[in-house]
Amino acid sequence: MKRLLIAATIVIVGIVSAEAADLPASMYTKAPPAVAAAYDWTGFYVGGNIGYGWGENTDPSLTVFNPGAVGNIGPFLTTGLPGFPSGNLFPNLRPSGVFGGGQFGYDKQFGRWVLGAVADIQASDFKASALVTTPATTCCNANESLSAKTDWFGTVRAKIGYAANDWLFYGTGGLAYGDARSTIGLTCTPGGVACTGVSFAGSTSEIRVGWAAGAGISKAWGNWNVGVEYLHMDLGRSSVTAFSTNGLFTPTAITESQRSAEDMIRLTVNYKFGWGGPVVAKY
Repeated sequence: MKRLLIAATIVIVGIVSAEAADLPASMYTKAPPAVAAAYDWTGFYVGGNIGYGWGENTDPSLTVFNPGAVGNIGPFLTTGLPGFPSGNLFPNLRPSGVFGGGQFGYDKQFGRWVLGAVADIQASDFKASALVTTPATTCCNANESLSAKTDWFGTVRAKIGYAANDWLFYGTGGLAYGDARSTIGLTCTPGGVACTGVSFAGSTSEIRVGWAAGAGISKAWGNWNVGVEYLHMDLGRSSVTAFSTNGLFTPTAITESQRSAEDMIRLTVNYKFGWGGPVVAKY
């Protein structure tokens, strides 16, 4: 009986081995594609900024209202008096200074691309002033002064960017607005060639609307991101008019039109609401 069982076992093992040898070889299965964690820039954010702006030339442009050429103010500043060049030496300025404020916005990520909008407002100290004394070669010695200043400004801009995980590279552009302050003066220089009684002064402050455009880069750490942004802002031209301070040359008026334009670089720090990263994304 034992011999019979041993013989039967040998036969069964042989049959199973033969069938296994006839089965096809197992197929190689490729590993699934790698899955990486990528930052998602979608969400609302709020933050602050601080930076420095350097102004472009204010490029002053003069107009004079001097009916009857009273006191020869008009000819002196425009065509010049007979035998003398124009006395229009009002200075060209380049306002500059620091600024800082806050911003809020929203970004939406579509694959690698990010679209968004941002609004900001900040206090600024963009200013410049100068005084030029006209030489005797212009006939009359006088002090001519101008100043330009921007105390605050803001922008409302669109953004388009390219996301490289937790880095964002973007361009931006839109509306800009801010105040433009100017002063102007024209007075006799004591001891100079006679221009007795000449004394003009004026100031103005107005809100100007223009445009802004630039580019930036941001790096995210969780809900926080830090960035550097360049922005050019142009608020157009504003005018300041000087009138006689002693009434001797009424109604003569001296007007200078000045341009308000700044190039700026700033550091931004933002907090994005809601968890925006990492999320699972295939590469």
